[in-house]
Amino acid sequence: MKKTISFKAGDQIYISGQTGPAYKVLSGTVRLSQTTRTHQSIFANIAISGDLLGAEVLLRKPYAFEAQALTDCEIAVWQEPSILWAEALAEELIKSSLRQSEVVSLRCGTAMGRILKFIDLLSSSDQSQSQANLTLPPLKETAEITDLTIETVSRCINSLRKQGILIPVQGTRGNLRNQFTFSSQSLMSLAA
Repeated sequence: MKKTISFKAGDQIYISGQTGPAYKVLSGTVRLSQTTRTHQSIFANIAISGDLLGAEVLLRKPYAFEAQALTDCEIAVWQEPSILWAEALAEELIKSSLRQSEVVSLRCGTAMGRILKFIDLLSSSDQSQSQANLTLPPLKETAEITDLTIETVSRCINSLRKQGILIPVQGTRGNLRNQFTFSSQSLMSLAA
């Protein structure tokens, strides 16, 4: 049985230059960043449920990126049987390349189009489900990932709320921050 490690949004998972194991994201969203010589953190990629984190350590290299939880998440040390290791790693690297192209596409097009693509990327819902749950990263992080301003991201999310596409999740003291349910059919029809 795999031991899971839980992180709260904003928690540091690892920093570049460290060594350690490769991880599999079980739930949530992780931000990958590079740190400049002036110690500025620059967004590089995201990892979502099912993605591999820190694959470079499998080649006996230190972590190339800083990993931080964008949303509450769970990860586990990535372990594959030795006979399947090479094939599994190749599949994970292909998936990582595809994720990178998806992230690049989040920075092109209309503001609403970018936000809709981001929601689609973060939602791991089965297309047959009529309602799905979604936790969005904070506005600042969403703005940086989509190359939009915080104000534009806020306007887009508010527009989706007014249209009834994003429905805030109710907690005991009001709406839960950045947590929504949404209709996958409404999202698909809006994106079309």
